Amino acid sequence: MDQSKTVVLTKRILREYYEFGNITDIQKLFTEDVILFGIHSETYATGKVKAEQLLRKMHQDIDSCRVTKLKCVESNTGEGLTIRANVVYSTNERMRNMHQVLVIYRDTEAGRQICGMHFQRDMRQELTYQVVSSRLLNRGGENESTMEEIVDMVSSYVNCAYVQYRPDKGLPLDYYSDELWRMLGYVSSADFGASLEGQIQRIIHADDFQPSRAEIKRQLLKTDTYQVEYRLGRQDGSYIWCMECGRYVFDKATGVGTFNAVITNLSPLKQTHATFLYNLRHDRLTGLYNKKAFCRRTAEILEENPHTEFEIMRFNIARFKVINDLFGEETGDKLLKYVAHFLKSIRLDPCAYGRLYADNFLLCYPTENNVREHLIHSLQMLAESFALDYRIEFYFGVYTVRDPELSVTTMMDRASMGLSRAQHNGLVLCGEYDEDMRECIVNEQVIVNNMHGSLQRGEFLVYLQPKYELMSEKVIGAEALVRWLHPQLGFISPAKFIPVFEQNGFIYQLDKYVWERACQLLREDMDKGRPILPISVNVSRIDLYSPNIVQVFENLIRKYRIPPRYLELELTESAYVENPQQIIEIAKQLQGKGFPILMDDFGSGYSSLNMLKDMPVDILKIDLKFLADSDKEDNGRGGNILNSVVRMAKWLHIPVIAEGVETQQQADFLRTIGCECVQGFFYSKPVPVDVYEGLVDQGYSSDPVLVHLGTDETVDMMTMSAQLTVLFNSSGGAIGLYELVGSSLEILRVNDGYFKLFGDPREKVYGPDNEIMDRIMPEDQEKFWQLIREAVDKKNGCEAEIRRRCSNGSVVWVRMRASVICAENMRTLLYLVMEDITPLARERAQLKAIRERLRAINPEEVAKFEQEFTLLE
Repeated sequence: MDQSKTVVLTKRILREYYEFGNITDIQKLFTEDVILFGIHSETYATGKVKAEQLLRKMHQDIDSCRVTKLKCVESNTGEGLTIRANVVYSTNERMRNMHQVLVIYRDTEAGRQICGMHFQRDMRQELTYQVVSSRLLNRGGENESTMEEIVDMVSSYVNCAYVQYRPDKGLPLDYYSDELWRMLGYVSSADFGASLEGQIQRIIHADDFQPSRAEIKRQLLKTDTYQVEYRLGRQDGSYIWCMECGRYVFDKATGVGTFNAVITNLSPLKQTHATFLYNLRHDRLTGLYNKKAFCRRTAEILEENPHTEFEIMRFNIARFKVINDLFGEETGDKLLKYVAHFLKSIRLDPCAYGRLYADNFLLCYPTENNVREHLIHSLQMLAESFALDYRIEFYFGVYTVRDPELSVTTMMDRASMGLSRAQHNGLVLCGEYDEDMRECIVNEQVIVNNMHGSLQRGEFLVYLQPKYELMSEKVIGAEALVRWLHPQLGFISPAKFIPVFEQNGFIYQLDKYVWERACQLLREDMDKGRPILPISVNVSRIDLYSPNIVQVFENLIRKYRIPPRYLELELTESAYVENPQQIIEIAKQLQGKGFPILMDDFGSGYSSLNMLKDMPVDILKIDLKFLADSDKEDNGRGGNILNSVVRMAKWLHIPVIAEGVETQQQADFLRTIGCECVQGFFYSKPVPVDVYEGLVDQGYSSDPVLVHLGTDETVDMMTMSAQLTVLFNSSGGAIGLYELVGSSLEILRVNDGYFKLFGDPREKVYGPDNEIMDRIMPEDQEKFWQLIREAVDKKNGCEAEIRRRCSNGSVVWVRMRASVICAENMRTLLYLVMEDITPLARERAQLKAIRERLRAINPEEVAKFEQEFTLLE
């Protein structure tokens, strides 16, 4: 049955009040004589103003809460409607709180209004909730359930009633709340009372009565409280499991004892307990074992079958992220469930299967009868059968269990190594773990064994790779890079030790060492009076998971007394793609402390444009993979992309550093597109500190790199906000934004008036083959260029009248006013306003014809008139 509109309204205004403190909608519904009782019974208010004040005061005690359950029951009154709401919410101090709110509506001429509200803490529900939570937690703990998961389940299903009864024959019932008969499915209290006949024993299952009473007696011998479980009969003849939590109270004056108890309906909990445990062990999307459950089941299989050889297989879907990007996550989820359905249908015993994460699946199976080949072949056929206009492929990694004493996670790691081999090879679908991989592990172990000692002995060296201002080729700063010089192993390539450190987490310790060394170098330059140029340090995705990362950098600049602007922080775009929200938050904090934020490897990930929109970036470092093999004729698109990225960055007022510059050709190209700074082997490889100081002495620039785009209003105009777009299109005439680079003029954007005036199709205006001069009449083309040059030279608005051909072949007279928005290096941004003056031009032509005819009739008078008109002007 649908809830009434009043119930829906009540739920909304209560949720907004509890979670956000919003009382606006509640206040609008108040009558003038409204009465409001607060959480504490002695607190109340009358009238709209005082009621509003009390609501605000009460919300201070429940600030920053989250409503987890909100249930309403309505009942009609003679004058309106009363709604009783049970609210369950959590705060930072307390996980679950329970309130009962009574909202009384009165029907008035203005509509249904609130004439009363009563807030009270639901102590009885909270007590029951605590008991049930504790009891279930004791059970769930054995199954590795968490407190949060358990309390969420309990708060969703707690349904209890309060009763009082005497320990006489039949257990006479003195009082029961309405929740009891509702719990048992009765229509009314009267029907329930008739069936009960005043004795609670009548509804307790016969098999449970004596055991439950004996258990209560046993518990009361030790304490004055008890809890038991038994079944209660419903009106339809079925039974539900309940838990009775109570206390026995004996009145010495009357000699009468009573049980005061809360009866909780456990059936929903019992019914969901199995589902709850299932969800703890299984992946919710696919229904396969999760990692922990797969490891447990695989260990059981290996232990139960000591004489059978098994394999651990890990496989994933090639380019699964591309499938999500192209077809949507819903299609990706369908594919995952399609694979999971196949795994569940495997008729192998013993066998275990699971989903590790994302598109990564696990299998444990016997090696006999070529099971591996059958599985791979079946999965390949499965991929072909999935209805998608895209080729789906799998990569496989296998580890044959030789040593069953290894942990299952170690076996999975070895299968992952095989998978990595298949993915990097490209020609082999299935990679099998072998001793070569073991040798790789041994080499990695050598690195791991030496890393801590080398760090303590100072064997990690910080080299500096200079950054150059492209136009002057002066040093403007450097990037700190680490090199490992081991006394026995010699120079160890960063390509060998960095991935190992990222995997085991040591990269954070090493990065902190590099950060501190960079600060030391800056402090030394300041003490020696040397030029102070910024040094950038890398902040890896592992570093960003440290909860005190911001504090670490603050402590460093405080320790070495250096301004934060000299310590630049390079964040990789891949880190943003992996966890964007966290990276954005940390970057904002660091930027707020004064640290410049550089986005490293921009353009190498999937989400560059999203990153540029959301991320607080001060400088972009562009990956020059765009210009790889740029001498080939078929690679011009890379240069166009890089050109567009640089332009886009300039519009956002973000300087650009191109890294990985290795040739003169690349440097020349970067100079033509307006790139400010460069870094790469063509200028200098990473060098020791003393060599870097020599390079600085040869020429440096300590001025900050800026993007000159004119005034802030200019930048706002170039970003084309929603308000500007409305203004841009609401102008009566035609407007266009043009970019002038050398002698090339390109349309960036035009308004609706432009299309209306000239009738040019959009694809033609914004197409690559659009030639602006083709539309201007040949005899006016020089006048048009003169207008552009004059506007660029004077930096002020200039005006000219020019004839222009429309798309239908007609010719219109246009008054053009050109203004320069900004000019930087070889680029100039122009703003052209075009007004149709064709009727005026026709009138001028007619006046000129009339004047010529008059001149032929009376030339002296015409000459005299023209002279007088000139004097007036």
